Amino acid sequence: MKLQGKLVLNAMVSLIACLALVAYIIFELLRINSQSSNLVPAMLNVQQLNAYLIQSGQALQNYSSSMTESNKADVLKQLTQSEKTITLLSQGMMQTEAQQKRLSSVKIKFSKFKTATEKAMSTQNSPESKREAMRVQGIQNDVFMLDLLTKARYDEYTEDLTKSIRFTWQLALAGAVFLMVAVGLYNTYTSRQLALRTRRLTDAAKQIAEGNLTVQLAQTKGRDELDELNESFRVMIGNLRTIVLSIDQAGNRVDLMARDIDQYNEAMKEIVTQVSTSTEELAIGSQKIAEDLSTTVGVVDEMQQKFEANLLETTQSTAYSEDALHAVEQGTQVMSEQLRIVAENRSAMAEVEQTVKELEANAAEITTMTGYVSEIASQTSLLSLNASIEAARAGEAGRGFAVVANEVKKLANQSESAVKQIYTAVERIMQAMDKVKTSVAQSQDLFREQEKATSSTGESFAEISDKVQQIAGQVSKLSTDMNVSRELSVQVQQAIENMSAITQQSAAGSEEITASTVEQKRSFEESAEKVKELRQIREEMQRELDRFQVEKTS
Repeated sequence: MKLQGKLVLNAMVSLIACLALVAYIIFELLRINSQSSNLVPAMLNVQQLNAYLIQSGQALQNYSSSMTESNKADVLKQLTQSEKTITLLSQGMMQTEAQQKRLSSVKIKFSKFKTATEKAMSTQNSPESKREAMRVQGIQNDVFMLDLLTKARYDEYTEDLTKSIRFTWQLALAGAVFLMVAVGLYNTYTSRQLALRTRRLTDAAKQIAEGNLTVQLAQTKGRDELDELNESFRVMIGNLRTIVLSIDQAGNRVDLMARDIDQYNEAMKEIVTQVSTSTEELAIGSQKIAEDLSTTVGVVDEMQQKFEANLLETTQSTAYSEDALHAVEQGTQVMSEQLRIVAENRSAMAEVEQTVKELEANAAEITTMTGYVSEIASQTSLLSLNASIEAARAGEAGRGFAVVANEVKKLANQSESAVKQIYTAVERIMQAMDKVKTSVAQSQDLFREQEKATSSTGESFAEISDKVQQIAGQVSKLSTDMNVSRELSVQVQQAIENMSAITQQSAAGSEEITASTVEQKRSFEESAEKVKELRQIREEMQRELDRFQVEKTS
């Protein structure tokens, strides 16, 4: 069985035991409930029967006093309900023999009581009805005794129920404790078995990790996961032992082969060293000649580069001179344009100055006219005052004239206020005109200075143009001379390069032989290094293999 199946079986056994305990408790509860299903209804029905009998006696007393149909119907109703209750009690509710005898006595007496009562009511016999009403008390006495028996039975049932409940929970508690102890012991045994098997595999794994391959695991007969893991460990130990032995044998063969290769490399290195020495002596002479020619070629090349650089700089200087001359011409044109613009600005500023003067004159006229308006407003105010005085003298007849005089006074006051505002505005305008005049004067001075500076700059541009033209002529002549020198330098360089080519061809063979020898020597040295590395790897591998113990020591 698999390990999972064993664990599931263990859990199922515990679960089934718990379910059995729960089923017993439920069975006991159902049994107790079935016993109590009749006791309480029986007690209630007995008490209800007693109540119906009391009501029947009272109804019968009422009927004996007043033989009406309503009282008769009430008596019959109570008798019917009492009979139904007795019938209900007779249907298995009375469990003891004493209860059944008492109920039987109640049924007989009630039957006789009912027959006599119906007969008395049918004959409307009042005395008989009263006697029957008294006979009800005898039936009530039996019902009372039946009630006592029912209550005694209920008390007895309650005591039995208490004992049964106590026994049930004690048994349930004992069963739970027993179940817990049994399940705990079983689980402890199972877990110890699993832990023991797991510890055995863990110890084997630790020994294998430490290099001990002589571990022997017993073959198990089970089929769970731990048994499969044990078998896998056995196979793995055998495989590791075989692999380690194979690696050890292969390492020995590699070590022997590395030693042979190392001896062969040493012999070849001596031969290559001799060949290299001879080739180097042969190449020394050719190399010296080639170095001298190379130095000469380098000097000529440097001279040629300087000629080229000087020629390039001369050409650029010529172009720069032409650009400078063109820039000077453009600067002269720009300065002429600036002189024209300055003249136009001076003319415009003169017109602005004349406009400012006209505005000052207009402001002065506005001030004069405002003075006139102020005088008119003062006179109008005096006239309105006189009109008010005359209207006051005229009394009621001059009231309308007084209103007009008052409005005229308001207009005069508004005129004076407007005059003050005009004075203020004109004063601000005059201040602004003064600032404008100052700015115009400053602008005129600046224009005059700019015109002088522009005239001086134009003269400087003319002188610069003459000098630049002279420089351009000299640079052009220098460029022609540099071209001639460059052609001569090229001829010298070609002659030296021909000599260098002949010397280099003679030294090329020696250099190739030397390079080939050096390459062979380097290859043998690298081969020797690889062999050393291989032997080091073999030693490291042997050290690692020494950690494993594949055979038991005696």
